[in-house]
Amino acid sequence: MKPFGKLLNLCFVLALLAFFLLGLGKAILRPKEVNEYENRTASRLELPALETVLDGAFQAGVEDGLSDQVPLAQVMKKLYNEGGSRLVLGAMSGFLETKPPYYVSLLGTKIFAGDYLVYDTYTMERVEENLQKKAENLNGQFAAHPELDFYAYYIEKDTDVNLETGEKPGIYEFLAQTLDLPKGHMARFEVNGFGDFGRDFFRTDHHWNRVGSYRGYREVLSLLGVEDEPLEPLGEETVAQGFSGSKAGSAGMRGVFTEDFTAYRFDFPAMEITVNGEPAGDYGNQEAYFDGTAAEPLSYGNFYGGDFGQVVFDTGRADRENLLVVGESFDNAMLKLLASHFGKTYSVDLRNYERSMGSAFAFAPYVQQHQIGTVLLIGNCDYFTMPEFRLEG
Repeated sequence: MKPFGKLLNLCFVLALLAFFLLGLGKAILRPKEVNEYENRTASRLELPALETVLDGAFQAGVEDGLSDQVPLAQVMKKLYNEGGSRLVLGAMSGFLETKPPYYVSLLGTKIFAGDYLVYDTYTMERVEENLQKKAENLNGQFAAHPELDFYAYYIEKDTDVNLETGEKPGIYEFLAQTLDLPKGHMARFEVNGFGDFGRDFFRTDHHWNRVGSYRGYREVLSLLGVEDEPLEPLGEETVAQGFSGSKAGSAGMRGVFTEDFTAYRFDFPAMEITVNGEPAGDYGNQEAYFDGTAAEPLSYGNFYGGDFGQVVFDTGRADRENLLVVGESFDNAMLKLLASHFGKTYSVDLRNYERSMGSAFAFAPYVQQHQIGTVLLIGNCDYFTMPEFRLEG
């Protein structure tokens, strides 16, 4: 029995080694693009270079890459995070119910008002340099294209206001002073405290909910000078109970913090939709979730539509101008609503455009080719600071 036991142990070790090597080979040759558990672009293993080894970036990249790419790594992370979260949450339940509400930190995640997962409020020192670079980038495009009507819509959220004190770092005011836009061509989705935030945003997800996104849609229509009446909701329905959004997922609290996912139902006009250059039956799966026939797990992106490189909505109304929306995931919830008022609406997510369309986004030929008259720049603070969102670099 002893030789057999040793052979069995050896086979087990070899099987584990083979599994690891196969996973490592897949991570290098066919890496996954998305970390679905944490709802972000997956880190990849990169070849070492002298400067990256010396400054430690290569070593950190290996750790992040293995965490995202090796099979079962995300599953183990999920089990570890959720187990720890449930234990600590049980111990802190009394503190979370304390009134008046205040910020509580749980395993690196901030909680407010008992069950709202929130981010830290940004400071101007943290974002000013990148805000300035984005403003210079956009001002260059404004000057180069006087024939276009540019509009900017800034979305405030928990990073823009201290929910305890109501203090704000002034990010919108900085942009409003720095962007060379005509008067009346910039507006914001204003959040002045927990009353606004609690009404307009999910508790477990970083996006706005049905109330916030519909408010944003109406405000954008006004900003763009659209004279049509906004589409009115036919009603609201709870699509699912026990929804855990992106914040809960990234903090290892999916299933620990939950809420109802309630949405408005609309009678959208007929439109042809293409996603990344290919015909699509729809953008998002709103009707499928309402009808209970959706095959994909519920998420903000699966319901309203994902962060594709390019989505085109064509209502066939040749009497209406074409709109270009350069944004990020916040606009997903309003794209079909906005598209109802234009001939063709082009939505571009600069993070994914080159990978999805096979070439880098070139603004000047794009607006000329698609006969764009109006350009909407829409997003939260991250959109106005991340280098990936700069027009043409």
